[in-house]
Amino acid sequence: MKKIMFYREQFYIGGTEIAILNLIKSLHQYDIYIGYTDTTSNENLLNKYKLYAKVVNISEEFKEKIETLIICSPYKTALGVDNLVEREKTILWFHHFGKRDLSIFTDEKFYNMVDKIIAVSETSKKTMLKQNYGNRIKNKIEVIYNVINSDEIIDKSNEKIDIELSEQLNLVSVGRVCYEKGFYRQLELARLLKKKNIDFKWYIVGGNYYKEIEEEIKEKYSQYENNFVFTGFLDNPFNIMKKCDYLVLLSDDETWGLVITEAKILGIPCIITDFDVAYEQIIDNKTGVILSRDDMNLYEDKINQIIDNKKTYKENLKKYVWSNEKTIKKWKKVLG
Repeated sequence: MKKIMFYREQFYIGGTEIAILNLIKSLHQYDIYIGYTDTTSNENLLNKYKLYAKVVNISEEFKEKIETLIICSPYKTALGVDNLVEREKTILWFHHFGKRDLSIFTDEKFYNMVDKIIAVSETSKKTMLKQNYGNRIKNKIEVIYNVINSDEIIDKSNEKIDIELSEQLNLVSVGRVCYEKGFYRQLELARLLKKKNIDFKWYIVGGNYYKEIEEEIKEKYSQYENNFVFTGFLDNPFNIMKKCDYLVLLSDDETWGLVITEAKILGIPCIITDFDVAYEQIIDNKTGVILSRDDMNLYEDKINQIIDNKKTYKENLKKYVWSNEKTIKKWKKVLG
């Protein structure tokens, strides 16, 4: 049985960690390791991985030789794993990146270390190839969408939950409580909903490893304390999502909005910003609403659309079906 390792410096709770968990549940024919180095990794999450893999701190002595190392960590730290794991092949699995992350391909040592690059969307692949090193990596890069366990999502969405809802508008955001997820845009949208006397309830599902940032952001919402509910991290956000009119994700950028796909599986339209991959995931004014990242002055004109069309968007999503078949086949081909 081939040995493969998914490495991330620190495992907390986010889209990358969920994507890894979903994938390893489907790779039954491999001997799977989860490797990390940061001892502050989330213990509950590591325990979930232990159901499907061997979890190891590779900063301690690790003697196993593996066939494939899959690096899922922030890429500025990825070189640090080079001497810690003996392997035949190295894959870089890109979930989130910025210009600093992409500059790693100018590092000759790192470029030679990586045999394959997995992008999670066509948009992210195009972004990487537009860079000045694009010709160097074009033969190494492949798009494989994330595995999403739609049956599990649907089952969890049917679990009973008693939450307070508005008769006019119910929103939910799922993800880290951080500025990169566009919390200041959410405040502007909330201000405009208030201005138009729209009664709304907005659930924020998630937290932040850096508690001071989480508390700082929460304080900014105090003026809307009757409208926003911060739940912290939840193992099951889907039963809340199912009760809401929209999933809201107003991020600065996304490589692939995993939670957008999860919402669509539940028939929930999305309000998202115009990061590049938005147009690969949402049809504006058909399965949701796309807002500007840069010009919040345009938001007011979208309010009526959000209120009036929510039922139409849900109707449009009734035929949406997600399949993992092609994704699993691609991963098996890559892993051998």
